[in-house]
Amino acid sequence: MLADAGYGENGAFRQGLEERHLPYAVGISSQVSVWTAPPECGVPDWGGQGRPTRCVRYGEQRPVSVQEVATAQRKRFRLMTWREGSQGPMRSRFWASRVQSAHRWSTGAAPGKEVWLLVEWPADEPEPVKYYLCDLPKNTSLRRLVTITRGRWRIEQDYQQLKEELGLDHFEGRSWTGWHHHVTLVMLAHLFLRREQKRRSSKRALDAAASAA
Repeated sequence: MLADAGYGENGAFRQGLEERHLPYAVGISSQVSVWTAPPECGVPDWGGQGRPTRCVRYGEQRPVSVQEVATAQRKRFRLMTWREGSQGPMRSRFWASRVQSAHRWSTGAAPGKEVWLLVEWPADEPEPVKYYLCDLPKNTSLRRLVTITRGRWRIEQDYQQLKEELGLDHFEGRSWTGWHHHVTLVMLAHLFLRREQKRRSSKRALDAAASAA
């Protein structure tokens, strides 16, 4: 699942994806808090009076913002290229580390699962420009993290084609069923065109190889 910060910094949204076992790479703001090391915390023992608490206590420990984390690592950012653009290779500097989210830690929520924090900091910028949380395996390479998080352009491109070329935004009915049918047919048409495009590209590659032989 790929999403911008409008969704990504919503801790409940990320937790819902985790509960559904859906890997994600989502944008977040610079002020989202994380634990850079597992905090020493726990639920206090019940004293025998009142309702037992389920809130986690952290003592004097506090999480830090992802901006603070990234700024402390300014010398460790690496230049990465993720794809060819219309004006040449698309490059920027990135750094990644494993962290735990601190969603609602102040109200007693337990630390989140360990995920990747990926940060982009172009060389000509005074501070990092983009932050991501990625629920991907621990052995995922930096290049793979960058490629996945930067894959949203394909979604935006497909969405534009769905509207401009296949009529996604042309539905004028009033029922949920009618709208659902319309969107389903548009998506099937888009899938057909994508597969046909891929088939023709493969055929051209085979024909070129046969001609060379």
